[in-house]
Amino acid sequence: MLSIDRMRVFAAVFEEGSFTAAAERLNATQSGVSQQVARLERALGTRLLVRGARGAVATPAGRQLYARSIALLREISTVERGIADLGRGATGSVTLGVMPALTRSEMGPVLRRYLAENPNVTVNLVERASADLIEEVVDDRLDAAIIPVFDAPPSLRCRLLGRTREVLIGRAADEGLHMRPVDVRSVSPMRLILQSEGTIRRRQVLAYLRSRGVELDALMDMDSMFGTLEFVQNSNFVTIVPAVMVAPEIDSGAMTVRPLDPQGLALEVMAVSPSRREPSPIVTAILDLVEGALAEFERRLITRLRAA
Repeated sequence: MLSIDRMRVFAAVFEEGSFTAAAERLNATQSGVSQQVARLERALGTRLLVRGARGAVATPAGRQLYARSIALLREISTVERGIADLGRGATGSVTLGVMPALTRSEMGPVLRRYLAENPNVTVNLVERASADLIEEVVDDRLDAAIIPVFDAPPSLRCRLLGRTREVLIGRAADEGLHMRPVDVRSVSPMRLILQSEGTIRRRQVLAYLRSRGVELDALMDMDSMFGTLEFVQNSNFVTIVPAVMVAPEIDSGAMTVRPLDPQGLALEVMAVSPSRREPSPIVTAILDLVEGALAEFERRLITRLRAA
């Protein structure tokens, strides 16, 4: 009868073209290898190998068995490797809240990297407005949340993760404007889309524009980041978003991305978790990766701005 061990022995003889060489490769005796192949031939009722002065040569049946055996052995190897992977890394489950600006381009690569190294971990990702995320952390419905920096109460443990400058986004126009810093006073009055009232970023953006004397010709509320970008791309409205959110557009130029002037607005990002307990090792490891991803994005952005 067929067995995994016999298929492996037969494949070794086929590939080596020699019972002796196959035995050395398998760390077995030549007689043991010969016996395994003989049992396989008896079970299948056909000759698989012809033994001669030039070694072991496969018959047509032997070549067909080898092709099918290799396919099976590869599949078994994949299964074995996958099961072995399940025994490594951390174990457990966490639920993280993330502000929309980070889910579009940074959280995917971060989570794929972490889960590849820790296949026994389950990460549940919740995207909400920052005020809702804060409430869910306080109520113990989230292990941690990544939000803009704010004056947090003592019930929350805070960790600064990094910063990313804010950028003005408009529809694709003159290529010479793309990635050129902008003084927002030069585009006043402005037709602007922002998240609805109550969000931390909205308050920060509006305060910044007021401090620069920018007038608003229109102000539209829209809580969908994807909807906002689609609307801006097809209208004369603009929006102000963290640069990290529009990494694809920075590279492609599909929309006009203009960093705010050097003393302009930047988004500082922090993680919050309940003060009454230490963050789990899983949460800490993921936050380490987010911090590294933000720093790397800012380095690339600075390099891009210098080249513009």
